[in-house]
Amino acid sequence: MTQPISLGPVLEATGGTSWRRWYLIGLTALTAYSTGIGWQAQLVSYPLFGSVSADNFVGYHAQYNDSIPVPVILPGFASFLAGMAFYWTRPGDVPRPAAAAVSVAGLTSLLATVLWAIPMHDRLDRAGQSPGTIDSLLQANLLRSLALTAGTAVLCWCLARSVRRQEGRR
Repeated sequence: MTQPISLGPVLEATGGTSWRRWYLIGLTALTAYSTGIGWQAQLVSYPLFGSVSADNFVGYHAQYNDSIPVPVILPGFASFLAGMAFYWTRPGDVPRPAAAAVSVAGLTSLLATVLWAIPMHDRLDRAGQSPGTIDSLLQANLLRSLALTAGTAVLCWCLARSVRRQEGRR
C-alpha cells in the first residue's frame, strides 16, 4: 500500500506556517499549473483551432471561451498578479534577483495576455477563423508559456533552496 503524500516535511523545511512561506508554496503550485495550461494550449488547443471548419468556428470558439474561465483564466491571472507581487512578498531567504525574475515573468505573462492574446481571441470572435490570427495567438501564447516556465523554474529553485537551507540548520 502506498503512503499518502504529506506536505509536513516541506512546510517544516520552509519555516513552518509563515504567510510568506505559504505564499511561496502556493505561488509555485499555481504558476506550475498555469504553465501546464499554457503548454497544453500551445501544443493542443490552439493548433486545433485550424482543424475546425470555417462554418463552425465562431460557435466552437464561443464554446471554448465559455469553458475556460475557471480552469484557465482565473488561475492564470492569479498567477500573473501574485507573481508580479512576489518581489515584495517573498520570504527573507529568497534572493532579490530570483524574486525579481519571478515578478518579471508575471508581468510578461500579464502583458502577453492582455495586449496580445486577448485581442487575438477578440479578433477570432469577430472575424471567425483566420490562420494569421491563430498564428499570432500561438506566438502570444508561446511568449506567455515561456515566461510562466521561467517563473516556475525559479520558484521551484527558491522552494528547493529553502528546504535545503532549513535541513542544513538541523
